[in-house]
Amino acid sequence: MDFMNRLIFTLLTITILVCGWHKQALAAERVSVSEWSQAWVKASQKAGSFKTQDLEKKALGACSDCANKERLSKARSVFAKGQFDEALRLYNEIPRGNTYWLTSTEEKGWSYFRKEDYQKSLAQTKTLLSPQFAEVVNAEAYLLQSLSQLRMCDYKGVFETHQTFKDKQKKRIMEVQNLAEKGWNEDLAAVLRKVDYFPLELADIGDSAQRLPLLIYKDLEFQKQLLRFKASFEVLQRLPESALKKEVRDFNSASFITLKKRVQTLAQKETDANFKVIQKLNLVEVEAIQRVHADTQLSENSYQKGEFKDVGDDKLVFMDDGRPWIDELDKFEVSAKSCVKGIRRKM
Repeated sequence: MDFMNRLIFTLLTITILVCGWHKQALAAERVSVSEWSQAWVKASQKAGSFKTQDLEKKALGACSDCANKERLSKARSVFAKGQFDEALRLYNEIPRGNTYWLTSTEEKGWSYFRKEDYQKSLAQTKTLLSPQFAEVVNAEAYLLQSLSQLRMCDYKGVFETHQTFKDKQKKRIMEVQNLAEKGWNEDLAAVLRKVDYFPLELADIGDSAQRLPLLIYKDLEFQKQLLRFKASFEVLQRLPESALKKEVRDFNSASFITLKKRVQTLAQKETDANFKVIQKLNLVEVEAIQRVHADTQLSENSYQKGEFKDVGDDKLVFMDDGRPWIDELDKFEVSAKSCVKGIRRKM
């Protein structure tokens, strides 16, 4: 059983156990593009022009998984306000196996991290970086684990996490970066060939999910352009040469161009996020190396104990080595709560 089959099997099994859903029931609620195209061609003599509005409304008009999407949105809102316990409550309401479950698990980990409960934040990353998910999970999951390990003085763990990140994510990151430039790869081509039912599900993307932007199958604009392309392509196979067929061919070409542009947009967004994560991972690694040397070379008597103030979101903390960077001046704090008790700098 290959990687994506294991992933799909895991998600579907969890979903069935927790929610009692059945794959056949899910399929019955979806719309087949090929079936719609056959019906449209039969009635094409009455059609003045080729349109897909009715198909789009039927296949994509209804809100997909609105309840859990709303929970995720509310959780993010209260997280931004520093209400981490409420955010955790909302994240925990998203069931295992749901489309948003991996996202909620990662963000739940960040909630624990903000609460300085690093053991529980690591508990979330153990799930996120398990063999089933390590190659398709958000790159920030690796940063979360690395930062949590740093806070707990698990420097060996930091280096192991970074090596795992390189092993599991490098190919994917490079592929997504290439997609941002070209808007096309063989995995996208495979999706275009086999997709028929809408709205899309993870199983429709299959193994290609490893080399496409995260949750691309949930993006409404991507789904709409893919549906238009597939519907017009299916119709083209059935229509005789005519003015109507030329119109459908033009429609198909336009939807393909728009589809590629949307893929590029999603890939570039993920590429930008990955670049920031890699920068932060590099900083964490430098800090871990510095702490390893500091632990063995510096005396406890050279540090002063106390309480740190809150540093706010997305700031890294560095032990003072007497050589601060320019932008760290006037940002010294002292505490006994850090692993190596003493002076630190904020970034």
